[in-house]
Amino acid sequence: MIKNIPDSARQQLESACALITQVLEHHLMAIHLYGSAVEGGLKPYSDIDLLVTVQAPLNTKQRQALMQGLLAISLPPGTSDACRALEVTVVQYSQLVPWQFPPTREMQFGEWLRDDILAGIYEPAQQDIDITILLTKVRNASVALTGENADTLFNPVPKHDLLQTFKHTLELWNEPKDLQGDERNIILTLARIWYSVVTENIIVKDQAADWLLPQLPAEHTAILQAARSEYLGLSSENWTRAMPAVERFVRYAKTQISAQLG
Repeated sequence: MIKNIPDSARQQLESACALITQVLEHHLMAIHLYGSAVEGGLKPYSDIDLLVTVQAPLNTKQRQALMQGLLAISLPPGTSDACRALEVTVVQYSQLVPWQFPPTREMQFGEWLRDDILAGIYEPAQQDIDITILLTKVRNASVALTGENADTLFNPVPKHDLLQTFKHTLELWNEPKDLQGDERNIILTLARIWYSVVTENIIVKDQAADWLLPQLPAEHTAILQAARSEYLGLSSENWTRAMPAVERFVRYAKTQISAQLG
């Protein structure tokens, strides 16, 4: 099920799993690989996505060791052909089974936190509504590197809670400043949410763009094509210059998705 992972990414994956196993020891229940690595293959800007399930809350020493250790084997997206960005989410099993909404995450590592981690600042355990989407993705398509398969370890996320999460996500992007620096991912995330709301399934970003393109008015197709092309490593877009088109697409997509959500 793991598709087209280059040797360098496999080495990163092995290093990450070795670190997680060493730090968590008997508290570790499962490590699941999900995202592009198991759904169509890693793209040039794809992270290596891991969900880590633990039996007990992390202590301060474990949190520090994981954050600092992962930082040493991760790099920001697109900065190196030999080293990818890691995104590692840690959840406590008893916080998700039985299901509770909104869900809670124990820890999250990602490159957007690099400066804080270097400064020794680590986010505490907290409610995170996005775990609703993450867990649905992991149950649908993942590889258990340690522990049980996700579709047996976790219960399905109720449809109502998934739709509530989509509504919450749509509220994030209201002004140009909310879009700056992440234009490509926001455009493709909206395409994926649109697909999920209509079909009740979740697919990778470029496939969601392929699904949406024939349905869009002509004025919005070029910006979605640009986002898809850059995601696939086929082109590079000047997003500052394209911002007016980005704003128009975001407004249109949010309006259409909101109408679907009722």
